[in-house]
Amino acid sequence: MHFNSLAVAALSLVVTAVAQRPEGTSICDYYTTALFKDNNAFNQKKLLVYVVNKALIGNVGDRTASTVNFPGILTNGTYNGIKVSLLPYFNGGLVSTNGGNKPLSVNFLDGGGADSLRNYQPANSDTTNQ
Repeated sequence: MHFNSLAVAALSLVVTAVAQRPEGTSICDYYTTALFKDNNAFNQKKLLVYVVNKALIGNVGDRTASTVNFPGILTNGTYNGIKVSLLPYFNGGLVSTNGGNKPLSVNFLDGGGADSLRNYQPANSDTTNQ
């Protein structure tokens, strides 16, 4: 059910983005220019990292004050009065990944986790699962 809420929210953002941007301008081009001024490959990559990191950790430690509290999927939450934590699916706390037809536990946040994401880095090294 939480996925349905996220899907509706994402769809509404896309509809809003389509309504605001000029015809013939991609969402990536529009928001890269809006957020970083120059529309180039470096800034488009920066936009992608920004969007993915926001989805994972929310606006925790955001450099700009936000009027909307968006927690991200890696933070603890509550749904219909039930405490929910998706973190074990990402930090190796659950056997939740399939590797060669075998169930595995994989820490996808082994490269600094939320700390590296808060700094808009994919990981602290290039040898991680993150």
